[in-house]
Amino acid sequence: MRCFVHAIEHFGGVPKIMLTDHMKTVVLGMNADHTPQWNPLFADFALSIGLTPKLCKVRRPQTKGKVERGVQYVKDNFWPGRTYTDIADLNRQAIAWCRQVDQRIHGTTGERPCDRIKDENLLPLPTPDRLMKFLRVERMVSLDGFVSFDGVRYGVHWRYSGQQVLVRQVGLNVEIWHQGERIALHEKSSRWGGMVKLPGQYEGLKAAEGALKPMPLARETVAPQVEQRPLALYDALAEVASC
Repeated sequence: MRCFVHAIEHFGGVPKIMLTDHMKTVVLGMNADHTPQWNPLFADFALSIGLTPKLCKVRRPQTKGKVERGVQYVKDNFWPGRTYTDIADLNRQAIAWCRQVDQRIHGTTGERPCDRIKDENLLPLPTPDRLMKFLRVERMVSLDGFVSFDGVRYGVHWRYSGQQVLVRQVGLNVEIWHQGERIALHEKSSRWGGMVKLPGQYEGLKAAEGALKPMPLARETVAPQVEQRPLALYDALAEVASC
């Protein structure tokens, strides 16, 4: 969903129809009447941006041949001999290359791709607040207090270990939220497989002896159940004892 949001923002609009494959992020299966059983998150996304999804036919690569050809074009013309320092540098080179390629005359259409985009009649972009929920991802905090986001592990306080959190990128930063509270803010790292610790991430760990919750100082005791008897019975027992 994040990639799709970035794509429509790049092109400045939403296509009316999207041709997609049968990946689980889009469709979970087919119903008895042969209608798609859409992934609920994707269905919500399509309705939110006004998109009509269309599935490729199974085992019919002809239905998406142009898309596959575009991937091969990138592999043959962008990648060979390419060097880069990090992901951010690679993205800058990719965008520059796309803008350059968009200026060329296409061999099939005889037109420049940059001139043909207006013929797509893209729908207006949704407001940012409607897209925000699709830019967040749910993650489980690891036992050592990290969440994985875009190939980088970002730290949170160790007491959130094993908890579900929401992660999102805002500008050049990565925010981590838990139950409506922002618990960590990191500068986005472009080092794939790297680790970014949170200052004070393990503070208090030794004193708590690793317990995720404070140890109780007192414990509840259950009072014994005492059978209630008539007072006359106790009077009779007292007379017997005095005899």
